[in-house]
Amino acid sequence: MPVTWFALCLLITAEPIAESPADIFTRRIVPIAQSQRASSCTECHFGGVDLRQYVLADAAQTFAALRSAGLINVERPADSKLLTFIQRKPAQENPALAKVRAEEYAAFRSWIEAAVRDPAILAVAAPQQSVGPALPVEVVRHARHDRVLQSFIENIWVEVERCENCHSAAKNKAQVKKHGEQISWMQAGDPAATLATIIDHDLINVDDPDKSLLLLKPLAIVEHGGHIKFPVGGRTDKQYRRFLHDYAAIVKGRYQTPAELPPTPAEFTIATGQHLRIVDFPKALRGRLIRADVYAVDDAGNERLAATGDGRIGDKDQWQNLVFAVVRRDADADRAARTKRQLPAGSYRAKVYVDRDERVEKNRDAVLDERELLGRVDFSGAWPPGYSPPKILNAAALGKP
Repeated sequence: MPVTWFALCLLITAEPIAESPADIFTRRIVPIAQSQRASSCTECHFGGVDLRQYVLADAAQTFAALRSAGLINVERPADSKLLTFIQRKPAQENPALAKVRAEEYAAFRSWIEAAVRDPAILAVAAPQQSVGPALPVEVVRHARHDRVLQSFIENIWVEVERCENCHSAAKNKAQVKKHGEQISWMQAGDPAATLATIIDHDLINVDDPDKSLLLLKPLAIVEHGGHIKFPVGGRTDKQYRRFLHDYAAIVKGRYQTPAELPPTPAEFTIATGQHLRIVDFPKALRGRLIRADVYAVDDAGNERLAATGDGRIGDKDQWQNLVFAVVRRDADADRAARTKRQLPAGSYRAKVYVDRDERVEKNRDAVLDERELLGRVDFSGAWPPGYSPPKILNAAALGKP
């Protein structure tokens, strides 16, 4: 039977048949769950969270599980917590992941808004299978980008002055001419971008963190082109390894319970710009690793660890190094050190430890203690920042331990 002009007009002007929640789920949500590309969750989490974890076998089961978990707002679907999670992003957004996030948000919003209007889906009971990360919330939080970045800042970025002259694009034009752009893995004043570049350049070995180029090169275990930046077993080596081992455990999914997480140190260090030099060490100690702990001494004679520095005694039987302020994480008294990055003039006591038997080099997790205390000496006065002149002490003045 031929189609009349009137009937054709009706066909053209009729509203399209609304797509069912199941069809939207199959067409838009399932491909997201099956995709091999990283979900937008990876922009805020190094591990433990993925949008795929929120999708079950079918539309009804997924909706019921999300609703049971409080992630869908039936009355105001656009305000659903799942959509809020998808929209979360860091201050500096990755353009590629921004597109992924937009696609994910549009797909889940379209599906949720259709599902809340479907009485059959609303009637489905919550399944036994839950949605979301299987890991405890403490483990998920530990793997967040902001937490990992804070650890990077405290353990590696604090040593930025050791590396920036050769590896920061703001300072290394001569080195780039000789070695190429790949040498520029530091972004001046931007620890987040620097960490991203380090990861992108494969400078971290997540299978064996101690073999990371980020560590082996400054130790000169792998050809570096520069001198040894810090000794095996020293404070900097320990800090680098603390971060590298933790990062590797996060991205490899090794943390499964809160008990497995590393404790947050009560203290961390900040570069002060002030240098300490100790001269006239006995020749027998040449080349040995020392640590100098600097204590602030009050009028009553009470001492508190204020700074530390370590390194090897040089050929001239002297040692000089930048000292790092020791900052207690929750102490109001240490806020000045965080902002001024300088020890004030005052009374101090230096305690010097020497690794005569190379105990720390043989076991880089070992810490010099009272067995290795060489002696102590009190000093006072102003302590301006800068390599020259440093604060100079004489090893011969060290009192008995």
